[in-house]
Amino acid sequence: TPQQKAKQKVYFIGLGMDRFANAAYNLNYSVKDIRDLAAKMKLRYGDMLETDTLFNENLTPENIRSLKNKLLASGVNDRVIVAYSGHGLLSSNYDYYLSTYRVNFDKPEENGLPYEALEDLLDSIPARQKLMLIDACHSGEVDKEEQLQITRVADSLGLSRGARITTGADTTKPHLGLNNSFELMQHTFVNVGKGTGATVISASAGTQFALERGDLKNGVFTFCILEAMNDNSAMTVSQLKNRVGRRVTDPTGGLQKPSSRGETLYHDWRVW
Repeated sequence: TPQQKAKQKVYFIGLGMDRFANAAYNLNYSVKDIRDLAAKMKLRYGDMLETDTLFNENLTPENIRSLKNKLLASGVNDRVIVAYSGHGLLSSNYDYYLSTYRVNFDKPEENGLPYEALEDLLDSIPARQKLMLIDACHSGEVDKEEQLQITRVADSLGLSRGARITTGADTTKPHLGLNNSFELMQHTFVNVGKGTGATVISASAGTQFALERGDLKNGVFTFCILEAMNDNSAMTVSQLKNRVGRRVTDPTGGLQKPSSRGETLYHDWRVW
C-alpha cells in the first residue's frame, strides 16, 4: 500500500472507418460513433483520460502499431479501452479482418487489418483493466431467402445499408447462413486462443451490411453503449456486457447479436 495513491489513467483508443477507396462500401456513422464515444469518455473521466483516434485514411496497420508504445507505458492500475467502428470482413479461409481505407472487400487479406493486430494492442501491456468494443459486422454471403428476410426486417426498422447487398449468393461457392455466421463470430470473439487479459464485446452481425439507424445517428451497437453511459452513473464490465447484449438485439430485429469474451470477469472492474 503506497503512502500516496498513484494517479490512475484511462487510455481510450478510437478507430473509425466510414470512407473507403471503394465508395460503394461507405458508411454513415462510424467516425461519428468514435467521436461520440470519445466525447462521452471525456465527460466521465475528465483529466484522467488520454485519447488517441485514427480515422479513414489514417487508420493503417503502421499507425495502429505505433500506439502500442504508448500503452506499454501504462501502469498496472490503469484502464485501456479500444473501440472500433467500421466493416468486418471474412476471408475465404474464414479469417477475420477489419476494414481499412484501401481494403480489398473481395479479398480482405489484401490491405485489411487482421483482428489479431487489434488484439495485439492489448497484449503484454502493464494495464490490467482492458476492454475492446467492436462495432462491425462481417460481409459473408448468405442465402437468397435470408437476403430477402434481411431486407424486409431492415426496411421495417429503418436500418440503412452501409455496404452493397447482393441479389443472391452464388450457390456454387461455400457460404454462411445467418446461424452459422453468428456461431463463427462467437468463436472469433469468445474462444480466442491467444489470451490478452482483455474483455471483448462485439456487435457480431451476421449480415452483409452494417446496421445503422438513421434516427439514432449511430451504429446500433455504439448507440446502446452511449445509452448505457447516459442512463447509468456507474457500470462494471459485466453490467455493460449484459445490457448491450439485451439492447442490441431488439432494435435490429435479431439481425445483430452481440458476443463477448468474459475471461476476466472474475475481476469485474468498473468501466466508469
